[in-house]
Amino acid sequence: MSSRRDFVLRAGRAGVALSIFPPTLREFLRPSLPSPAADDAFGHGVPTAPIPADLYSGLRWRMLGPFRGGRVAAATGVPGRPNEFYFGAVNGGVWKTIDGGRVWTPVFDSQSTASIGAIAVVPSQPNTILVGSGESTLRDSVGYGNGVYKSVDAGKTWTHLGLDETHHIGKIAIDPKNPDRIFVAAIGKLYAANDERGVFRSTNGGRSWQKVLGDQNVGAVEVVIDPSNSSVVYAGLWNTRRPPWFTYAPTNGPGGGIFKSTDGGSTWTRLANGLPRDGIGRTGIAIAPSNPNRIYAIVDCLLPEAPPQTEPPLGTPAPQPSPAGARPSSPPPGQGGFFRSDDAGATWTRLSNDPALWGRGWYFEKIAVDPTDADTVYVPNVAVNRTRDGGKTWVVLRGSPGGDDYHQAWIDPADPNTMIVASDQGAVITRNARAQDPREVTWTSWLNQPTAQIYHLSVDYRFPYWVTGAQQDSGAMAIRSRGKFAEISMHDWEPIAPGGESGYTAGDPLNPGVVFGGDGQRWNLDANIPVEGTSSPKSPEPARSDWTQPLVFSKADKRSLYYANQFLFKTTDGAKTWTLISPDLTRPEVFVPPTLDATAAAATDRNGKRGVIYTIAPSPLRAPLLWIGTDDGYIQLTPDDGKTWQNVTPSTITPWSRVTTIEASHFDAGTAYASVDRHQLQDFEPYIYRTRDMGRTWQKITNGLPAGVYVHVVKEDPLRRGLLVAGTEQGVHISFDDGDNWQSLQLNMPVTSMRDFEIYSNDLIVATHGRGFWVIDDISSLRQLGDAVISGDAYLFKPADTINFIEGSDNGTPLQKDEPQAENPPNGVMIDYYLKKPAGGPVLIEILDANGAVVQTLSSDPNAQRPQNVPGRTQPAGIPRVSPLWQAQSELPSASAGMHRVTWNPLRPRPRGAPPPDEGGPLDRRYVGDFSARLTVNGKTYTQPFVVKPDPRTLRS
Repeated sequence: MSSRRDFVLRAGRAGVALSIFPPTLREFLRPSLPSPAADDAFGHGVPTAPIPADLYSGLRWRMLGPFRGGRVAAATGVPGRPNEFYFGAVNGGVWKTIDGGRVWTPVFDSQSTASIGAIAVVPSQPNTILVGSGESTLRDSVGYGNGVYKSVDAGKTWTHLGLDETHHIGKIAIDPKNPDRIFVAAIGKLYAANDERGVFRSTNGGRSWQKVLGDQNVGAVEVVIDPSNSSVVYAGLWNTRRPPWFTYAPTNGPGGGIFKSTDGGSTWTRLANGLPRDGIGRTGIAIAPSNPNRIYAIVDCLLPEAPPQTEPPLGTPAPQPSPAGARPSSPPPGQGGFFRSDDAGATWTRLSNDPALWGRGWYFEKIAVDPTDADTVYVPNVAVNRTRDGGKTWVVLRGSPGGDDYHQAWIDPADPNTMIVASDQGAVITRNARAQDPREVTWTSWLNQPTAQIYHLSVDYRFPYWVTGAQQDSGAMAIRSRGKFAEISMHDWEPIAPGGESGYTAGDPLNPGVVFGGDGQRWNLDANIPVEGTSSPKSPEPARSDWTQPLVFSKADKRSLYYANQFLFKTTDGAKTWTLISPDLTRPEVFVPPTLDATAAAATDRNGKRGVIYTIAPSPLRAPLLWIGTDDGYIQLTPDDGKTWQNVTPSTITPWSRVTTIEASHFDAGTAYASVDRHQLQDFEPYIYRTRDMGRTWQKITNGLPAGVYVHVVKEDPLRRGLLVAGTEQGVHISFDDGDNWQSLQLNMPVTSMRDFEIYSNDLIVATHGRGFWVIDDISSLRQLGDAVISGDAYLFKPADTINFIEGSDNGTPLQKDEPQAENPPNGVMIDYYLKKPAGGPVLIEILDANGAVVQTLSSDPNAQRPQNVPGRTQPAGIPRVSPLWQAQSELPSASAGMHRVTWNPLRPRPRGAPPPDEGGPLDRRYVGDFSARLTVNGKTYTQPFVVKPDPRTLRS
């Protein structure tokens, strides 16, 4: 708890601020002076940090979905096991199926990275899997890895094999005759030169590595071994970088190309006859197993073809310049394309330059050959393309309108009809890949893989609330926080138009079911129609934009919606009109980081080398007060809704330090928090800053955050002062003391990129960039943690007031357990308690009504439950009528040390033998009103009151 001295000191600092700041800011500082009582949130005090994790160990993250798969760039089957496959999601870890894609299970969640670039199975050891971490589809939202992993028990356990600094791995090749001989193609770091890039070789199963090709600038993205002669190895080198300003594609620097070794990787020769001489970027290489002299390559090279130079006839008029405003002519086609060699790479012929095969080469360039037919080749790109005549003609085997984007393909060596393909929407498997008519080729679903990459989230205020956000590669979506039926299933999420694949969504707080997205598009989600009359902001100069631009409602004035590019705009009439309320708030100068090579330093896209506003934070206390942060490293604020602006950037924030989030305090108008991401400057450390004096001074608050992992978001609990959550590229963290100390809130959450939080009512919701949406139901116990909890032998947290939801059912045959689904939240009152030590006897939790009568007893002793759980109908003796999947296990209070949660479902006992309501039985009778929970442990009792409220939907019916 803060002392009086702390309070006087902070008040004195604020007084200095009042004397320095202009009058427009002083009025916001005066009412924001903290009081000692304000620091004592909920009367529990600020706990001494770090607090023991077992004080909240009973909380759990609950997955919401969606089950629409996210991007997968690596996939493989298992030779000899036709129903077993693996895929690696770019920020969702490794997944496995043993039933041919019917059900996928994560097998990598215990590891320290979730970004997967390559995966391979040892051909002679089907239980041995190698994984290269760090995705190779190098978007500006790319995840990074920390080397190679190996499992020898089919994914049950993993061993880290090093190559930590490779960051991005494009391919792993394993000698089919010697499983200890492994090659790794490492792209390397994306924002600076480093030694761990290129081709690495191990001769002892990954225990040690030797770099055999590449340098500090030129990495490798492809490596393949000749199946008939393991001494012959081919590799694709790629020199690529990204600058910190927005560019859609990474660069192709010098030094790329296709190389060959004939001595097992010790020496290499560049293959050049028939291939582009310069400018080669990403490449894919495949050897025909049935004819190893037949080599295919898909090559990215943007350098234009050199047009033939002919002398114009005598008297030809000189060419005239195009008139002003004329459309530029199309650039000549690049030199990339689909290449074939019939002499083991000595010479090459380009058989196609169609961009459908090699376009956007930085993102694709994979290739696979039928193991029994050297003329049948598959090239994934926007669609999956197939040739059956060695590359002369092509058909689209799979591809939807809008473009699915496909990556690696793997073909079963024993059955060329069986193929798995990685795509932006997940992984799919076919059993009839060789069908003559592409329309006859069938595929498994990608709607059973909860690996969505979400950028930001917003609540839609329908009841129960929905969660909305933009999913990379697939488009925006909305999902119920509580399913309409017995679970969250395909019935409970839907694609939505506002937001696209990367923008913000913003639920209208005054109109549930209406969501804004992008730069102000407004949609009625119930009807799936746009709201007419909306418009987009008009910039006074060409608008700059990153991949995602902020669109945010004010919590202080729920009519005010803000959008930004390099300017800030405001609407108060539902996006019918917009008002420009700022000048260009980004840095005016161009700064090129010294970590870039010449190619990346020269790269430009739609923004030139300038930045954009990346985050907007309207104060929830003062409607005119706004904070913004830019991707090029500025923090600015306005106290008067844009009339004046103050640059309050800390001196430690240098150009291209991306301000990923600003959070304006819910308790003090002068306080704000800023998360800063510098990984595009090759600085991966975490940065969070706090100001308590309207930006005059800032303190770095990162104690306890893991080193080397940058921060995407910081948010403040609107009910408990000092309770903050932060999302990094790999995890969730919490602070109970206003950011002075941080500790993990990972719990059961898999490692992935945490991009945004929303605290809605009592729920903490997170948008992940690899595993969709998750939520902790009811964080009341986190809000109550304090020294009083820590010092006692036991503690009963005050339950939140709870709505007695009318639970949905499947109204007949239930959704089967092997269908994609997520759990609904527990129905009823969540009761949290803490035991410092294991209880010496039974733990008893009693529910008392307003008159003090006990209506329910929950006990760690199964025989002490009152009333005893009576099933809806008596089960006959003998074999059970349902499988163990459907046999519910009783939830009993725990007597072990730590924090625990039990749920009291406030339903009155049903008549003995009565069938459920959906089978004609009487409706459930529900408790509502004032109640208390009483915990009895080791002879002591603890009591907390709570309220059960009726489901508001019954009041409207």
